[in-house]
Amino acid sequence: MTPPRDAEAAPRLWRDLLYNFLPGLLAGTQMAGLLFFLNPHLPFALPPLLRGILLFGGTLGLATAAILTPFTRRRPGRAGRLLPWTVTVVLALAALGDWVHASYFAFFIPPGINVRLIKAAFWLTLAALIFFYTALLHTIHRRPYGARSRVGLALLAIVSVGLLVERREAFKPPVVPPPLPSAIETEARPSLFVVGIQGATLDAILPLARQGHLPFFAALMERGAYGRLQSLAPTYDGALWTTVATGKLPYVHGVLRDTVYPAGFLSPGDDLRLLPAGLGLSIGRTLGIPERHADAGSRESLAIWEILSRLGTPSGSVGWPSTYGSPANLLFSFSDRYFGGDILAASALPLELAERGVLFEVAPEEIDSRALGQLDTEVPHALLRTLAADLWRESLTLFLIDQKRELKALFLMLPGLGSVSKGYYGGYSAVQFGGAQDRRQRQAAELVVAYYRHLDQFLARLYERQGGSGIFAVVSAYGFEAPEGLGRVWGTIVRRPLEGSSRNSPDGVLMLRGDGIERGRFLDDARLIDVMPTLLYGLRLPIALDLDGRILTQTFERSFLDRQPLTFVPSYETLAPEEREGGAGIRRP
Repeated sequence: MTPPRDAEAAPRLWRDLLYNFLPGLLAGTQMAGLLFFLNPHLPFALPPLLRGILLFGGTLGLATAAILTPFTRRRPGRAGRLLPWTVTVVLALAALGDWVHASYFAFFIPPGINVRLIKAAFWLTLAALIFFYTALLHTIHRRPYGARSRVGLALLAIVSVGLLVERREAFKPPVVPPPLPSAIETEARPSLFVVGIQGATLDAILPLARQGHLPFFAALMERGAYGRLQSLAPTYDGALWTTVATGKLPYVHGVLRDTVYPAGFLSPGDDLRLLPAGLGLSIGRTLGIPERHADAGSRESLAIWEILSRLGTPSGSVGWPSTYGSPANLLFSFSDRYFGGDILAASALPLELAERGVLFEVAPEEIDSRALGQLDTEVPHALLRTLAADLWRESLTLFLIDQKRELKALFLMLPGLGSVSKGYYGGYSAVQFGGAQDRRQRQAAELVVAYYRHLDQFLARLYERQGGSGIFAVVSAYGFEAPEGLGRVWGTIVRRPLEGSSRNSPDGVLMLRGDGIERGRFLDDARLIDVMPTLLYGLRLPIALDLDGRILTQTFERSFLDRQPLTFVPSYETLAPEEREGGAGIRRP
């Protein structure tokens, strides 16, 4: 007796739903595994892993079931024939994702786990090829999948998950013994002013200086050392600027992104510091997890201003990324979040200066039309807002220098040029290097030039406040360039042809002038991690052995190198702060 058609349809529907669910489940499992690779600080145990698989696998499984079911419904056997192909696609994408992230985040994850991620990518690639070959043979010969083929493919999918887990489990963070206490003599040091300029590039500074638009930049290069600063990819502001300040790679100092996501759904009390490229916002929205800014608590290494302060050098910072909640032993500390409107005690210290700092805020409507010089084009309101934010930092910094006469080390961040370059550097490049005569491109170029001139004038004023002694440094963690290839085509399609690009982390800038600095020296092979040890040496301080960078010795005059022998200490991380009224002292362990 033949069973009723309805009796056959229901089991087939559920079976097809299961087949359509399985690729998403496998994709979610691979996603969960990748998250544990990118966040090796998370405890890797069965309960957190299962929670991640249930969350991502369940979500993606429902998504693939919803996408595939309309194509397989009422078509007996199609879901089963389609399953090997969908699993092939999942394994191939997972392998590709592992290969890409192992390269893309090379400086953001420890080398040991990076190697294991590459090995996992290799095995996933092999599994994808086996699935592809098997599915291709059965499709070409129109051969049904036998029991051995089904069992073999199912075991291979399970093994692919096991290999991922095994590779992650194999990573054991190296046990690094605590550094020995470091004793450094407290003595008078030269003053140090460091200005970080977001997005500055020698490709703009050199021609503008030759054309007479940037007299102070020209003097810096003529009377000091300068060069391109090799950046790191990807371009995450907090990570790169913290590398400049600590002399350590991102996976060492711990600030990996500008934002972090609470990871309570995986491990209570932990954060996801690194997310798959391009999926951060998607994951946050899907899971309903509110992101939060990375701050000083995310940093696992001392910044140079903290080291100097603990060595008895009165120091202050204004606007540097990832400094929210900085220690109170600085003369002053205004985090980048303070200038974003987060006027709280933790965003600026001391409290009385935080309250006065608001008085220096500038509204775009209050800016003198001549602040950027005589322009033939109307200044966009967005650029005025950018300029107002920089003017706030600039005027507050000059006030703090006048108020804190004992200040010896200043660290200032000006982000405005980055925003201007993002909006207009493509137009500037087309006019400056391509001879373009289009009106919009010429206007864009004029705005970029005007902003560089504004910064040039401010730097000259700041240098005068320093008194022309000590070390004056200008740093850019990355630069901008005109979009090329697909980026240029895309900018044309979306009607943003004037924009600049920092996607490939173009070289930044390092300029140094002061006591012992070689005049007119062009620096070769300067890297982000080299900035801090070079500054420490210029201040006649020993170099910590746990820094990732090296001293750019070509920066200094021969006589200075002869007078200042190279000395080392195990680490500066063991320096302990000692609070005192009006400043900071040092207690040597």
